[in-house]
Amino acid sequence: MIRSEYQLSEEQQAAVQSNDRAIVVVASAGSGKTEVAARRVERLLTESPGESFRVLALSYTLKAAGELRERFQERLGALHKRVDTDTVHGFAHSLLRQHGTRIGLPVEPEVLVRDEDRAELLARWLVTEGRPVPDDLVLVLQQLDVARARLTTSPLLDEWTAALESAGALDYSSMLERATELLELRSASRQLRRLYGHVIIDEAQNLTPAQYSLLTALIGPPDEAHVPAMVVGDDKQSIVSFAGADPKLISTFTMDYQASRFELQQNFRSAQAIVTVGDSVASQLGQSPTSVMRTTYAAPGLIEVHEAADEQAEGNLVAGWVARLLSEGLPSAALAPGESPIVRPNEVAVLARSAATLRPTKDALELIGHKPAMSSSPDDWLATLPGKLAFEIVALRSASGHKSTHWQLGRLLDVDEEEVTSPDQVARTLERHMDPGIRALAPLCSIEQPADFIAAAARLDPPQGVDGQPLASWEADFGQLVDAWQSFTQQTDQVEQTWGNFRLHVSRQQRGDDLAPGVRLHTIHKAQGREYRAVAVVGLNEGQLPDFRAVSRDDQMAELRTFYVAVTRASRVLLASRARSRKTRYGPRSTAPSSYLSYLSPS
Repeated sequence: MIRSEYQLSEEQQAAVQSNDRAIVVVASAGSGKTEVAARRVERLLTESPGESFRVLALSYTLKAAGELRERFQERLGALHKRVDTDTVHGFAHSLLRQHGTRIGLPVEPEVLVRDEDRAELLARWLVTEGRPVPDDLVLVLQQLDVARARLTTSPLLDEWTAALESAGALDYSSMLERATELLELRSASRQLRRLYGHVIIDEAQNLTPAQYSLLTALIGPPDEAHVPAMVVGDDKQSIVSFAGADPKLISTFTMDYQASRFELQQNFRSAQAIVTVGDSVASQLGQSPTSVMRTTYAAPGLIEVHEAADEQAEGNLVAGWVARLLSEGLPSAALAPGESPIVRPNEVAVLARSAATLRPTKDALELIGHKPAMSSSPDDWLATLPGKLAFEIVALRSASGHKSTHWQLGRLLDVDEEEVTSPDQVARTLERHMDPGIRALAPLCSIEQPADFIAAAARLDPPQGVDGQPLASWEADFGQLVDAWQSFTQQTDQVEQTWGNFRLHVSRQQRGDDLAPGVRLHTIHKAQGREYRAVAVVGLNEGQLPDFRAVSRDDQMAELRTFYVAVTRASRVLLASRARSRKTRYGPRSTAPSSYLSYLSPS
C-alpha cells in the first residue's frame, strides 16, 4: 500500500509536481528532500500505468542511499521494486560488472580498495617499465585520485592507468572513468536510457567533475531528449572539496540543462534552537535565513556550550553527558509536548574535525561501559589476524585470480604470494602455521558454499590460552562475519548469495556504520547526510575547528561549511565543547576558543 498522509508544503509540492525534464532542488538541512524525492517517484510511477521504466536514485554515501531506499519501500509498496538505489560508485561498479566486457574488462574486474595493493601494482608496473619508483607511492596515488576526480592531469597518471589496464583491475576513480567510457558506446547508452525513465541525484553538492561526467553521459546531452533528471543538493553542506567535489556543479547542471530550480528552505526536522544556529551560519555562507519563514517548529531544542580544563577532562565531560542522556532521556525543555525523551545509543553522536580529537571521548566512554561505534575502513573492519585471514579466504573464493588477494594473504601469513594463490595452497600454508588459532582455519578452505563457510566459522573454537581482550576481539571478529552474512541474506535473493556478492556487500558496510551498536563517534565529514537526536561537537578551538591550515578564503568557507554540517546533524540537543589546554611534546599549551562559538547561544 502506498502511504500518503504526510502533507507537503507549497515549495515541496511544486518540486513534486513539476513536469520539466530537468529540475534542481536546493534543499537545506531538514527540509524534507527525501520525502520530496519519494513523492516525486511515487507520482511518476503511479501516473504511468502499464509502463515498465525504472527509476535510478543515486546518492553520495551508503547511508544516504539506504535512507532513500527505506523511504521508497515505505511509501511505494510493491512499486519500490522499480527503483534502483545506490551510490554513484556503486552504480558505476554494477554497470561494469554487467557490461564491462564491451570495453575489454574481465567478467569480474578486480577492485583494488587497499592503498598497499594499489601501491604494489604501481611499483611492479614501474619496475617493469624501467621507471623509478617514488618513495611514497600511497601519497602519489592519493594525489592521482584527486586529479582524476577533478578531470585534471598529474604526473604518473598515464602509468597508473596502464598498470590498472594490464592487471584488468579497477580502483574507485577508474570505476567512474571506465563506466563513462562504457556509456560512450551508443549501444550501451541506448540500453540504459531505455531502462531508466528518470534519474535522481541526491547530495549533489558532493559531485566531482568525474562523477558529473558519468551522470551526464547516462542521462544524455542537453540538446537531445535526455532522460528526465532531478538534482538535489545544498552547497552549504559541501565539505569534501579536498577530494575533488565541486558544489558549483549544481549551477552547471542548471545552466547546461536549462533546469527549473526549486528551493526547500523550510526545516521540518530540527528544533527551533538548531534551525536558528544553522541559519546564523548559513547567512555567512551567502544563504538567506529560513527561520523568518517559520511560525512553528518541530520542538524548542536545547544548545549547551561547555569548557573543560584539558582534553581528558573534555572527554569525561562529553561521556558524562552521553551517559545522562541514555539513562535519563533528553531534557524536557528540548522536546515537543508529548514527545518521548527516550534516546537510543545510535541516536547520539559525537563529532569532531579530526579523528584524533575524538580519542579522549572514546576512552572516557569505554571507561564507563559505553562502547562507541567508530567509523572504519576496509583495513580495520576486522581486528584479529584469524578474522582477517577468514575474510581473505572469502575473497579468494570470490575471485581466485585477483592478485590483491594473493598479496594480502602473503602479507598476513608472511609467505610468498605464489604460495597462496588457491584454496588448497592456503589450507596447506595454514596447517603449517605455528599459531593453533590460525591452523584451525584450514578446514574453511575446502568449503564450497558461502553459507556453509559462515556457519563453520561461527563454530570455530577460540585458541587455547587466549583470554581477556584478545579473546573478546577474536569473538567480535567472527561475530562480525556472522552479522554481515545475516545482513547480506536479508537484502539479497538466494540465487544472488554468492561469494562475490557477499564480499561486495561487506566492502560497502563497514564496522561503525549500520552493523554495530553504540553511540556514534564520527569525523564531521563522515557524518554528512546523517541525523541524530543529540549531537556533541568537540574540539571547538582555533586551529582545530576551524583547521589551522585554512588560510585562503576558499578554505575558510569550506571550514565554515564543515561547521554548518556538524551543528545541523542534531534535531533536538546540541552540545559544543572545548579544552582550554592541549598536550604537546613540550607540555600543555593553552588554546583559544573557536570563533565559531559566537554562532551558539547557550539555552
